[in-house]
Amino acid sequence: MTILAGIISLNLQAPISDSACEAIRQAISRDPSDQPIVFNNAQAFLAKVDIGAFRQPARRVSSAGTFSMLVGEPLLTCKEAACLERDGQLEFLHNQWDRGNFDGLRTASGTFCAIHHDPGSGTAQLITDRLGLRPLYYVIHKDFLYFSSALRVLEAIQDVPKKMDVTAAMETVGFGYPFSGRTPYADIKVLQACEVVTVQRGRASSSRYFRWDLIPPSRASEEAELKETHYRFQAAVRRRLKGDKTTFAYLSGGLDSRCTVAALRAEGAQVATYNFSLPDTQDQLFGLEFARKIGAVHHEVPTEPGPNWSVVMADAWRTSVEWIKKTERPHLAWTGEGGSVGLGHVYLSPEIVESLYRGDRDGAIEIFLRQQKKGILTRILNPKIAAQFGGHLQSRLRKELDDIRYPDPVRAFHIFLNLNGPHHHLKQHFETIDQHRLEFQLPFYDSEFLEHITGIEARPCLYHEFYVKWLSFFNPAVLAVPWQAYAGHVPSPVSVPEDLPDQWTAPASRSHEQAARNNLLKVSAAMLSASDFPDPLLDKKQLKLMWWATKLRLGDYGYALRAALTYYQYWQTTNGNYEL
Repeated sequence: MTILAGIISLNLQAPISDSACEAIRQAISRDPSDQPIVFNNAQAFLAKVDIGAFRQPARRVSSAGTFSMLVGEPLLTCKEAACLERDGQLEFLHNQWDRGNFDGLRTASGTFCAIHHDPGSGTAQLITDRLGLRPLYYVIHKDFLYFSSALRVLEAIQDVPKKMDVTAAMETVGFGYPFSGRTPYADIKVLQACEVVTVQRGRASSSRYFRWDLIPPSRASEEAELKETHYRFQAAVRRRLKGDKTTFAYLSGGLDSRCTVAALRAEGAQVATYNFSLPDTQDQLFGLEFARKIGAVHHEVPTEPGPNWSVVMADAWRTSVEWIKKTERPHLAWTGEGGSVGLGHVYLSPEIVESLYRGDRDGAIEIFLRQQKKGILTRILNPKIAAQFGGHLQSRLRKELDDIRYPDPVRAFHIFLNLNGPHHHLKQHFETIDQHRLEFQLPFYDSEFLEHITGIEARPCLYHEFYVKWLSFFNPAVLAVPWQAYAGHVPSPVSVPEDLPDQWTAPASRSHEQAARNNLLKVSAAMLSASDFPDPLLDKKQLKLMWWATKLRLGDYGYALRAALTYYQYWQTTNGNYEL
């Protein structure tokens, strides 16, 4: 199953409206070839769309009338279920869930979300994976629970209240995503890592079936840790590959996709690799050279910055007709997403690390926000609103870290990064999966792999030091080709040509930049002249000055205009309804 959505009545006297059911049918997929499969009874209406990536429907209805639906793949590692296929694992979990037992999820290593409903007790559970990667949005309104694995479905249901949560919108614009399971809509929440939300008689309660901050520190030697880390990564690839002989993967000039492809080749798989970088860059040339050495069939698709990378891969893959024919599961694309944060420990700079170890967590937070250029741009806000958000991100990040009780403060910060950023980075992929029709295989986000990393002492893992030592366990081709290294992190032992720009400094083409600039000026001008401009939130006078300065090339305030457009998008969706 790829997308699920539904409504559950929390009151036997409250029937589900036909209009809400029809809204789900219409919104669940934008592909006209999709025919949603519907399950309904007196208390529930559920719809699902399946692109066939995993070849099994992943739904379960018991003789007692309880039912479960699953999106993604749990990939259980416990001995009772590790050998089972996806449907068998769902049956194993469903039987536990019927008894109110969620312990089996502690060994889930995959990316998934699920719904379980017991009509007899009127109880529903919403469930997500150990990293919260597969989103599941929900809202309880009046006598109904609405839920969907795509936010756009809930946006399309007229019965679902849509009020802009200004605080969450500020966090989205200023930090990249809102904290604590919030969304830009006041009543719509999203499940967090390891979360089970139980709804009964109109009330919701939350529990966690696993805690990352309770992972015990390891006492093994570094050599043993390196060996175990490689074993777990290879096992993560093997669990997902399931014996497939042919597949396809992203391949950049960095290490994460390189290790993923090397692990696939170690399993004997033929791999078609795809590189979507600018010409004559480290990203392009290192990817090509590694593909040659590892024996992959490589494809280059020069691509300007900023597209939906899932759509770009889907478009390129559809042209590979012969590969599609011989690939066992042609809707599964492999990616190295997550390796740099999970194993490379990026974003934990020396200044942040030293501040944390001397007990200055507030100082570390300030450094992190400054280095990552995160902050609420108060200059474009209505002054009355702006006055309420001084120091907001600092206090919110402090609260998030308060909730992570790991003894090593650097590892605690690392846990925060793992449990928050990845969900945001994959949001667009899952929100548009009905269009690009690709599921991602994400071995660096394997929960068993990351659980092991979390137990290792943090300091030896910083700046890719542990990561680069780990590379010696792979095919020698991994170390034979230079890679793009983060500034301040361990560089490649193979020299990098000085005339090759990396992915962070390679400029886009002038035509691309000009087209993006023209479009930004056009859409922001329309916003500034719109009758529904959000005056209670934004300072129109300030934004007009910024627009003209950008237009006349007196300054570049594109960042401010883009921020304003994000607020305006939520303002329009909510018809100007908002709360602080």
